[in-house]
Amino acid sequence: MKLSEKIFALRKSHGLSQEELAEKLDVSRQAVSRWENGSALPDAQNVLRLSKLFHVTADYLLNDGYQSDDDLPKVQQIKDDGIHQIMFYLALMEVMVLLLQFMTIVILQNIFFGVLSFIPFIALIGGFEYAYRRQEKGRTERTALFRRKFYKLSVWLGAYFPVRLITMALRSLYPRPVSTLVLECVILAGYLAVSMCLTLEIDRRSLPKE
Repeated sequence: MKLSEKIFALRKSHGLSQEELAEKLDVSRQAVSRWENGSALPDAQNVLRLSKLFHVTADYLLNDGYQSDDDLPKVQQIKDDGIHQIMFYLALMEVMVLLLQFMTIVILQNIFFGVLSFIPFIALIGGFEYAYRRQEKGRTERTALFRRKFYKLSVWLGAYFPVRLITMALRSLYPRPVSTLVLECVILAGYLAVSMCLTLEIDRRSLPKE
């Protein structure tokens, strides 16, 4: 987006006419018109005035490759750091739920409380999805990538114990003498298969539709 297009778009978004903008900048309406049609460029002082008036940076105004202030390298770095921090805390919460599931299912061997331990995990995913959908206007490619990473991480952290419970339930329906080692290998194989299939499905659904 060129400087002329940015000035036009910012003026319109703030509900100003060319005359009103010219009055605020102490220039003529013809000067604003020339800026917007690209036949002239504002000087350094007017660029600073525009940035202050519209609450944007001069870098954004002067760089055609920047679609918004979010494209500035420093802003991108801050946003990326924030996303990484959110991802860390979400992963930490899921690990805590995973430990709770381990205690109830493996150590205590209590199926009822084991099932209840899935509620915080489901609530965490549901809360994340609700917050994501509420931010419909602010969605970017970066937030979509973050969402995909979150769900893939959730699959690998959350699939093991559901697979374990289902395997144990099937074993109780068809009781046969099976060694503990073989049973654990079956559970692990099932977990890996389910996790990989769900991960591939998440990637497939994230691809742009033709």
